[in-house]
Amino acid sequence: MAFTAQIGGVFNIEGSFNDFFATQLTAKGLPSWMSSAVINYDYPQQPLTFPSFSVTHLGGVPREVAQGRTLDPGWRGAEQNALAEISCWESQQRASGNHNLNIKQMRDMAARVFATGAVIAILDVYGSTANPTSNGTIIRANPVRDAQAPTGDMNPDIVRRRMLVEYKWLERATAG
Repeated sequence: MAFTAQIGGVFNIEGSFNDFFATQLTAKGLPSWMSSAVINYDYPQQPLTFPSFSVTHLGGVPREVAQGRTLDPGWRGAEQNALAEISCWESQQRASGNHNLNIKQMRDMAARVFATGAVIAILDVYGSTANPTSNGTIIRANPVRDAQAPTGDMNPDIVRRRMLVEYKWLERATAG
């Protein structure tokens, strides 16, 4: 028998968030200097190509929202509050001096995805990673918050813009 997790399992959540970001990022087109929107997932420091984006999920913290964790008839669980780090990456050398402009445009592309908050359908990634379908539940994401990018041993040619997105969902399991 194949493993099936609860509909609000982390694999479903991160897959749904990533799919939504990838779809919405280019929904309004691309700047003329960008041939494609490369997105790296869970690359915490350095993507492989420039320009590119990265999405790293920083984990969730449960919050009790219902007495006895009873959410709906037949379901128990808790609200999960999590952070995703979205970074924009560019090479000064590749951009021929336009790296600051490029990074600002990339930041605006990523911020637009969550500009007024977002309601993201949770997909059943456990059922199919190739063509997951919605399971009828949602993730709520807040607008992006700009954050300081870590400095240190990074290549001086690389420019990074870092943002955080807070999101939450109900992690549910059948009550039985």
